[in-house]
Amino acid sequence: MRRFVPQLFVFGLAFFAFEAFAEDIDIKVGHSRLDPSEASISAGDTVAFHSEDEMPGGHSIVADDGSFKSPALAKGDSWSHTFSELGAHDFHIKEHPGAKGTITVK
Repeated sequence: MRRFVPQLFVFGLAFFAFEAFAEDIDIKVGHSRLDPSEASISAGDTVAFHSEDEMPGGHSIVADDGSFKSPALAKGDSWSHTFSELGAHDFHIKEHPGAKGTITVK
């Protein structure tokens, strides 16, 4: 049991160190716009999408590959997604398909 306790302690420190370095990114969502439309983050970082404009039915953020989708966001609503998979994650606003963005996880 003695050998298990130090290993558990080290694992716990590593977990909290990872959480301490995680970063939050904010993306503003509006009519046909994302600000910023591109961001580079580390695995484990969270991106928050904030709807700033009125839209009947709300704005929905959708991954091009279907890996994530927000609920409809009314003006003032936010939705967050934590990215763990490395690579480029392309997304768009469902109601404005021309409003595209990319989150690159390094």
